[in-house]
Amino acid sequence: MCRMTADPAIEFKGVSFRHPASRAARPREVLSGIDCVIGKGERVLLTGPSGSGKTTFLRCCNGLIPHARPGTLEGDIFVRGRNTRDCTVSDLSATVGMVFQDPDHQIFSTDVVSEIAFGPEQLGWPASRIDWAVAEVLRLFRLDSLADRQTTELSWGERQRLAIASIVVVRPEILILDEPFSGLDAASAAGLLNHLGTLNRDSGMTIILSEHRAELVASWASRRIDLVDGKIAGDGRSPVPPAPLRRNRSSREGAQTASAGIITLQDVTFRHPGRDVPALDGISLAIYPGEATVLAGPNGSGKSTLLKHLNGLLRPESGRITVAGRDTRNSTVAELARTVGLVCQHADYQLFGETIAEELAFAPANLGTPPGVITQRIESAREGLGIGHLGIDASPLALSVGEKQRVSIASVLTMDTPVLALDEPTLGLDPGAKQRLAGVLTALCAREKAVIVATHDVEFSCAVADRIVKIERGRIVDDRRVPEGGT
Repeated sequence: MCRMTADPAIEFKGVSFRHPASRAARPREVLSGIDCVIGKGERVLLTGPSGSGKTTFLRCCNGLIPHARPGTLEGDIFVRGRNTRDCTVSDLSATVGMVFQDPDHQIFSTDVVSEIAFGPEQLGWPASRIDWAVAEVLRLFRLDSLADRQTTELSWGERQRLAIASIVVVRPEILILDEPFSGLDAASAAGLLNHLGTLNRDSGMTIILSEHRAELVASWASRRIDLVDGKIAGDGRSPVPPAPLRRNRSSREGAQTASAGIITLQDVTFRHPGRDVPALDGISLAIYPGEATVLAGPNGSGKSTLLKHLNGLLRPESGRITVAGRDTRNSTVAELARTVGLVCQHADYQLFGETIAEELAFAPANLGTPPGVITQRIESAREGLGIGHLGIDASPLALSVGEKQRVSIASVLTMDTPVLALDEPTLGLDPGAKQRLAGVLTALCAREKAVIVATHDVEFSCAVADRIVKIERGRIVDDRRVPEGGT
């Protein structure tokens, strides 16, 4: 049971929540007997394994449960003394601001400034106040250089910062953030924490955030609540960061000269439509079998754009890319997919099967893989990524974000391609799941597969990387191998 506070911001009384009857991948009771009081002005870190109920807990805090999510709610939730059963989500929106895990579920305006200005406009702020507030959050979240951009042109991390800015601009009394650091580079994450601290200190804002990378916020949070299987397993004032990921392999000295690059990029330049500044600017790079290459760099540096060139989703404006000796300009995506398996940045863009079984079997079946081999690969991927407990007949889209992410990775692993490219693969993954993924990638490299990972997760990079390639403004600014036993 959580502690009582003198001035509660949010209070849970005997709260349980069950999803409606369906082909559930796990027990339908997501929260079970939650009694909890969060005081005004607290800085709460909510942690727990993937699927433990964190997102459901947060959705209870702003009325999405019970008003906008199907299921059965028992008990009561009070927000500043008001029972959420008796208030609409709109009623609570002036008090509680929520930032979702996926910024694309939240952003709806066509340009950056309009997205930030929307909330103040709905609250009836005068134009002069809106202009000042928009300019302030643009500066605070390092979005001022993107003010004239369309939201569809932004990188994942840039959209994440925009989603947070669009909520913070109205200064809600309670701020809820679900995995806010998932797509942020180190500078943006540090800036966000600093700004959250200022909001909490200056206005007494109550802040609740869920985050698997607890080491980022352990010193910031005043309280940590741990959820396990929908129940509060721990509640303390001194959050302790989890044990670091173990480095899974030593560096393979000489791997770059021992074999030819399976992928080569020669002076590759690419511009997104309507943009003057290139997203890739003269990139030359070789990717080798048997090693893990990490692409590092700030939001919008070109990492995702580079990965999409490897399987033909994007074609270079100039320069040349070869994949297993095949020029990508003369190859279809289907042909390149036999060599390069790509895991997208967010699982919702990649999952479409009605069941996990259908999802994991689809790609290898399209490549002509025999059914018996497909079955073996599915079981291997499920075991390796720790998703064997999820019902094979469950709907992938009914899973938590971390579970979706692992199913998405598994759906590419079953293709058994010579190259595996992953874009921010640790989104939503708890430390245990990250360690499992690192082990899977290590095993692939031992089988002479090439692994390419674009990530802001420094700890995960240290656990898997043989080589780190840093990209800034579409250019490679550093390319170095990780020394044996080091980072």
